[in-house]
Amino acid sequence: MPPATRSTACSTACSTTRSSFSARRVSLTPDRHVAERVARLLRAVIGQDGPTGAAANDPAANDPAAWVAVAQEHRIVPLLHAAARTDGVVERAVTEQVRGLQLEVASAAVRIEHTALPVFERLEAASVPYAVLKGLATAHLDHADPSWRQFGDVDLLVAPTHLRRVRELLEADGWRQGYALPDRHERFTHAVTFHAASLVELDVHQRVGHRALGWLVPTEALLRDRMPFELAGRTVWALGELDRTIHACIHSVSSRGEYRRLSSVADVLLLSYLHEDRAAEVVERAGAWRVRSLVEAGVRDAWTAAQLPLPDGWADAFRTPPVRRSWLVDRAYLGERRRPITEELAHLRHLPGTRDRASYVWGLLAPGAEYRAAQGRRGVRAQLRYLWGRLRSR
Repeated sequence: MPPATRSTACSTACSTTRSSFSARRVSLTPDRHVAERVARLLRAVIGQDGPTGAAANDPAANDPAAWVAVAQEHRIVPLLHAAARTDGVVERAVTEQVRGLQLEVASAAVRIEHTALPVFERLEAASVPYAVLKGLATAHLDHADPSWRQFGDVDLLVAPTHLRRVRELLEADGWRQGYALPDRHERFTHAVTFHAASLVELDVHQRVGHRALGWLVPTEALLRDRMPFELAGRTVWALGELDRTIHACIHSVSSRGEYRRLSSVADVLLLSYLHEDRAAEVVERAGAWRVRSLVEAGVRDAWTAAQLPLPDGWADAFRTPPVRRSWLVDRAYLGERRRPITEELAHLRHLPGTRDRASYVWGLLAPGAEYRAAQGRRGVRAQLRYLWGRLRSR
């Protein structure tokens, strides 16, 4: 769904929100008005009250355009709608405007689900195990009302051995791959994007995280422990409770810049709230996969952003010393800024073998004519300039 046209005031507020939320540590938000809005919207997802700062009585904090900007930028319009029903300050700020936006979000969700259902049925008929990830699954399994979770696409996890078969099935039904991959890189990409004629986007994942993160978390184990839910009278599959929590943390912590949205933080807050009684199990499972540090960072950040104390169940679970961890992964993903070189080194470190490492590097240096044409780059020198710029990006 194309974003709604914004006023100049809304665009300015949105730009402020984006810059103030670019750091991984959401507690470092420099603008007290933005921090207050963020906290209230996050608390709405779990139905809890919290401290109301002095900013609540400041007209600048209650600018309707600023509230709507936060909600649209971070795909949490439903949380603004929920907050407007329970928080008097928010209600006065947004009133009728958010109701119209919520109707647009709900209509888009219905269209996306209607487009996705035949895909789920196709995979079932072909005996391809899958699990729905992120927004669509969280909406139906974790929220009291599915309309509370905004999402703009569908994410599916399949086994790496089934990725090619899934592509064939989708293309036979009119889906088209969204972009070319470098030669030899299908094995290494964490997801492939497809588009339908209805403009719905479908991301088919063979791993739940980028680069090293995807290799640390075994897809086979995730699919083995998946769970069903009902969508329009049909059975659909998603990750289990523990794995949805782990994945939400990985996604939230590893997202940077324009990909970092409060919807991801809200997912972590909600899942950690619902499954506090299983915190020790989550930490143990994440520790076995060497991603415990990302789970801990994700949970702590979410509760800090909501300006709420960390629940006792999680505090107790985090007191257990970690048994296994990946120093390179921690170095790559737990800082306040991106470390692209460290991300690539961690990826190379966790690839299964020397042949895979060589194939991955060669695909970067010589990505193939189709990929170069799609990216508008010609020759080795242009590709090297691109790689150098990517490694230096933050």
